[in-house]
Amino acid sequence: MKRVVVIGAGGLLGQYLCREASARGLEVLGTYHRSNPWARFAPLTHLDITDEKEVGEVLESYGPDHVFLASATTNVEFCERHPQDAWAVNAEGTMNVAAAAKKIKAPLFYVSTDAVFNGEKGSKYHDFDTPDPISQYAQTKLEGERLTMDASSLNCVCRVAVMYGWNRAAPKFNFVTWALDELRKGRKINLLGDNYVSPTYAPHCAKVLLTMAERGSAGIYHTSGPDCLSRYEMGLRICEVFGLDPRLITSITSADIEQMVRRGKYTCLDNQKAEAEIGVDMLPFAEGLKDMKEHEPGKGAVDLATPG
Repeated sequence: MKRVVVIGAGGLLGQYLCREASARGLEVLGTYHRSNPWARFAPLTHLDITDEKEVGEVLESYGPDHVFLASATTNVEFCERHPQDAWAVNAEGTMNVAAAAKKIKAPLFYVSTDAVFNGEKGSKYHDFDTPDPISQYAQTKLEGERLTMDASSLNCVCRVAVMYGWNRAAPKFNFVTWALDELRKGRKINLLGDNYVSPTYAPHCAKVLLTMAERGSAGIYHTSGPDCLSRYEMGLRICEVFGLDPRLITSITSADIEQMVRRGKYTCLDNQKAEAEIGVDMLPFAEGLKDMKEHEPGKGAVDLATPG
């Protein structure tokens, strides 16, 4: 692998894919759509994945040997209110990228989500478990998975959950940085105690995906963190690592709040397949938080060593 395209370089995972690929000596082209990222870890170009012609032109002109699709419409409430817009990006956009990647014979790594499962299993979901999406967002992402795998047997679907880390490319919060900001200001927050997920540290996930690409991984993988935590438990660990007051956090249940979109209560992912095949352990939530603390913007430089 010598040359890659990262679609969605302004997103949390996309920016770290660009940075890590560059650190490995690869030629990298990142793309953005509406927001031109602050931080540039690679040359950038505009790309609207709903524009079939533009997608084909960008990929053919650059000629990557791997394509990473980390771009999506991820706001679940927006997707529920605007299903056609969500479908245009997450399904039809993915189809455009998959077709263009196939034309230049470049494997596509498609970043998907734990939301493709309904959360009723009661234990961690394996890569081979049957998806059952319960929201418009999840349905469009599952269709993106299908389109990716139908396009080429060389392609790879990588499911993640609750991506977190310092956003060095845009002024956008993720769950951890939002909670940190609120708690540092002494504000009380309510966090769900009955919604369980496998939080995924973006810098480490980027390293894992690139290692998988280097080793020719193909198929469906779970590449989230190894934990299974409620949002409340995540909040307590944030307090523990960053020295904040846990009394600011109140545990609530899904029944306590009115939610526009149904969410699975237990969508934790089992990532043993990915760990076994590439020989790299997924990073626990506590370790990701410690790395964030050590490398907070303005206080440190590089996050984590590259896995072997």
